Amino acid sequence: MMNPRIQNILDSLDRVKKGATSAFGEGKEDHRAALKRGLEAQGMETDSTMWSQMTGSNATITRARELMGVAQPDQVAARQAMGLGLSEDKATRIGQVLGTLGSDVVQDRGRGIWWLLNAPQATANVLNDIALKRHAPDLYSAELQDVTSFKGAVRAGLVDQATGLNKKGVSSRKQMTGKTQSGEPIFTTEYRKRKYEPGMVESLAIPAGLAVNSSIGLLNPFGGQEGYKAVFEDEDDASKTSNAIGEVAAKYILGKTGNLLPWDEFKKVRPDVSKGEYMSYKAFKFDNDFDANPMDGDLVAPAGIIKYTDEGIHGPEVQFLGRSLPIATGIMPTAAAIAGTAYGARRGGVRGGLTTGLLSTGAAMLTGSVIENERRKRNAAENGIQL
Repeated sequence: MMNPRIQNILDSLDRVKKGATSAFGEGKEDHRAALKRGLEAQGMETDSTMWSQMTGSNATITRARELMGVAQPDQVAARQAMGLGLSEDKATRIGQVLGTLGSDVVQDRGRGIWWLLNAPQATANVLNDIALKRHAPDLYSAELQDVTSFKGAVRAGLVDQATGLNKKGVSSRKQMTGKTQSGEPIFTTEYRKRKYEPGMVESLAIPAGLAVNSSIGLLNPFGGQEGYKAVFEDEDDASKTSNAIGEVAAKYILGKTGNLLPWDEFKKVRPDVSKGEYMSYKAFKFDNDFDANPMDGDLVAPAGIIKYTDEGIHGPEVQFLGRSLPIATGIMPTAAAIAGTAYGARRGGVRGGLTTGLLSTGAAMLTGSVIENERRKRNAAENGIQL
């Protein structure tokens, strides 16, 4: 007869294995379906923000939230109902955590978050989404409809009679409303319809996109921004493009921009910059050595993912994955766009958000341009140059 303590250890290991196997086998669609059910229970539109969709269906993140006790109750209930919840048994739960970490590697869930954020435009869109979800949640909500039967839903235009499927923007779920005399549950169907079309909500990314794309030089189809080459350089003038269609495609699809012009060409369009400043800036652009000392005017994150300098050719600027975001003409207008869009959407829905966002962006871009022009004049004067 086996020693009881050894038997308990073997039983625990078996439960760990079963928990790990179950969690490792779960697919992304399982967790996306659970997220959708949870959102429906919350009365939210299931086409939520990009960030909410990404994090809310990421098993590693949702299970970490559950372990820390900060998960949204409706989301926890939805996962439990689908068999995706954390077990009460400690050994099984340990196995689920291990299986989840393993599947994260196989299914690229962790890297998926990085892929969502690996460009300035994408990061601006995510920040815009987060601001809207926080300050204008009504954009993602759905209204409860005054029907509880299939026939009523068909008459209200919520359900297709031939197929029984919900029309666009309509979600439904069964609710237990009582019990029969014999104790059998009685269910009715609850229908909700989203308040705003997702395409309209997505249009609220326009102000922030305009601000960030303008700052990194992606809006000029005819060449590079001031002091930079075109992506497709003209043989007679590297700042002009030889292929306008290719220039637009490279900038819009690939987010690609041209490099700095050689000094002899650069100084013609940026006479305020001295050769020493030009060379220092080029050195900064290619310096990826970790630098956490703010006293020298530069900061460089590991591998040069994010860098900062207070003496760039555009004034103080942040570089994200090699893309220059000047504080005055890039970050400030983008922040204004996000704040203005969220404020406007809170007060006036999509139309209010788009109007206020565009006005905020324009005002901040104009202010940033004035600040940058004054900086250039001061810099030119210090270099003994009259502009």
